[in-house]
Amino acid sequence: MQAVTDTNSSEQRKLAAIMFADMMGYTAMMQEDEARAKLLRTRQKQTLETLIPSYHGTIIQYFGDGTLSMFDSAADAVRCGMAIQIELQKEPKVKLRIGIHSGDVVYDSEGIYGDCVNLASRIESLSVPGAVLFSDKVYDEIKNQRDIETKKIGKFNLKNVKQPIVVHAVSNSGLVVPLLSEISGKTEPKGNSMFSFLKKPTGFISLTAAILIILLTAIYFYRNSRSTDSNFDSIAVLPLGNLSGNPDQEYFVSGMHETLITELSKISALKVISRTSTIQYKDTKKPLRQIAKELGVKALIEGSVIKEGNTVRITVQLIDGTTDQHIWSKDFDRELQNILALYSEVAQKIAQEVKIKLTPQDQERLVSSPIVNARAYELYLTGRHYWNQRTIYGFKQAIENYKKAIEQDSSYAPAFAAMADCYILLGEQGGMTQQEAGRLSHESIQKALLLNNKLGEAYTSLGVWKLAYEWNWQESEKAFKRAIELNPGYASAYQWYGRILGFARRFDEALTQLAKAKELDPLSPIIAAYTGQVYIFSKQYDKAGEQLQQALKINPNHALIIHNIGELYLAQGRYVEAIEPLKQSAEMSLSVHYQAMLGYAYARAGRREDAVKILNNLLSSADANFISGFNLGAIYMAMGNKEETLNQLEKSYEQHDVWLKELKAWPWFDSLQNEPRYRELIRRMNFPEKGKIFINNLFSFLRY
Repeated sequence: MQAVTDTNSSEQRKLAAIMFADMMGYTAMMQEDEARAKLLRTRQKQTLETLIPSYHGTIIQYFGDGTLSMFDSAADAVRCGMAIQIELQKEPKVKLRIGIHSGDVVYDSEGIYGDCVNLASRIESLSVPGAVLFSDKVYDEIKNQRDIETKKIGKFNLKNVKQPIVVHAVSNSGLVVPLLSEISGKTEPKGNSMFSFLKKPTGFISLTAAILIILLTAIYFYRNSRSTDSNFDSIAVLPLGNLSGNPDQEYFVSGMHETLITELSKISALKVISRTSTIQYKDTKKPLRQIAKELGVKALIEGSVIKEGNTVRITVQLIDGTTDQHIWSKDFDRELQNILALYSEVAQKIAQEVKIKLTPQDQERLVSSPIVNARAYELYLTGRHYWNQRTIYGFKQAIENYKKAIEQDSSYAPAFAAMADCYILLGEQGGMTQQEAGRLSHESIQKALLLNNKLGEAYTSLGVWKLAYEWNWQESEKAFKRAIELNPGYASAYQWYGRILGFARRFDEALTQLAKAKELDPLSPIIAAYTGQVYIFSKQYDKAGEQLQQALKINPNHALIIHNIGELYLAQGRYVEAIEPLKQSAEMSLSVHYQAMLGYAYARAGRREDAVKILNNLLSSADANFISGFNLGAIYMAMGNKEETLNQLEKSYEQHDVWLKELKAWPWFDSLQNEPRYRELIRRMNFPEKGKIFINNLFSFLRY
């Protein structure tokens, strides 16, 4: 088959045969005998990787327990399918289904796509283990091949395919030819489909009607029992599969995964697990029941994405997390500019299927889905991809993509809110000066709220900014409460709110908010680290140790968790032990704070020369005038220089240092509590007094 190149674009069209293949019953097998399941999957993979190239084919993509492959010739594709099935009938047998269709496919920078790919997938869903099914079009291309014997199965109305498709099977010795009664898959019972025989005046129509009545009665009682006894009030969206065949589209699929979670989180009665936890199950072979148990949910969403030019198709499946039973599945198609409406439609349909009643507030949040500039949205998703790396480099790359998104659509509020978060963390971690970070983040927040004053993410950013750059505890808390009201499923709002309550020494309230965050994002290393910090603040060191060590088992290379373990050791007076984790985290991160705390540990452990070396490196850096006085003061404190410590803390106040909000929380400066200069600094910082908390919060609420 020849390729045709469009000279006016980067697209390349090609006539090709597409083959889908997957193992039947793999998920159930993983639950019953994981070792055997993995053995058979390895055997399948090795067989396909050997045979497909030998028949001039190319494996385009692996997805779960299956593959998408492309051949230049329909005859090669069918012969390859025959060879694969004959090989996999040998012990240990692999129950593989194969479907083939040929037609026009399109290559461009986004990947491979076309109706041919979709039809091959649909035909594969009709297949049974040991069979090779293919379309009438493939039959026309191979019918004169004497070595390939075939049998017509019937005509099928495939889901989301306009015209009925005739399906054939290879009938050579050793291959399975399915009976009509064995066929199932993504079909629609209409027209001249396999279900049309029900309309024929045959002698068994009364029996068929009786069977249908029994079946419908069973479905009725099942659905009613599920609606009363098995409501799904908690759900996790597993990472979506990328069916485009282009690895460069991973950022887009990852972004769709995150945005779908965000949209579902707007439903107040539904607990939706955050991306940080669900992304850890990407490419996992764990049984679905185990995943649901680990995440603490009753239902799971699996799905896949195909992007064809400016058109997106997302396929979602709802699965009962306790029984591994597939409850519902559906394909959704949208033009890219209407992608936000797609998320809203998917979220509302899922809510309907899990029997969640939407409140008027939920409905308002879900229907506010404006048309979005397609290119702006893609750039935004790329930015989210970099943001999720949680590194200084990642933050800077995310900002560049958000800026480009805004150039495409200056009214796109989420890009402004996301950019603000990047600036805030860059300022805190030393990726840019705090002054510049504060100015740019504030501008971005104000722009986001001007464009959309009901964006929960923007109010979360405002809450962080109000405390970091204004030390305005009341306004910060008010912003977090508004964020949670607007988006009750947004884990980051609870996470940051809990952290600032910890800085204010409102420990019980802090732990309550962090527990809510963890419920929504149980595997988040950030939430685990912040919870450990609050236990350190409240001097509950045993609980801090338990929290951080559990988090370390899940995230053994996470710099913040390792750093917090070092800080726990410092708080306990285990200075020598603290050096190793603090050194490790400082090497993993460019954070100036991490270097300063290593210097603190060296000084406390009696390694004064090493502490002085770090101090001098910070003071001689290009940005020495903007180095946090809080961080420098900690090193001077450990070296016993109380006077210079106070000088640095006062300098930190004049700098409006974002780290100063943590002054009362960490124990590094406890010995200064009776010093007049220190007490004056605390007063000027406007730390909330416990006796005034309730009244302040009440007045803040009434004003709001």
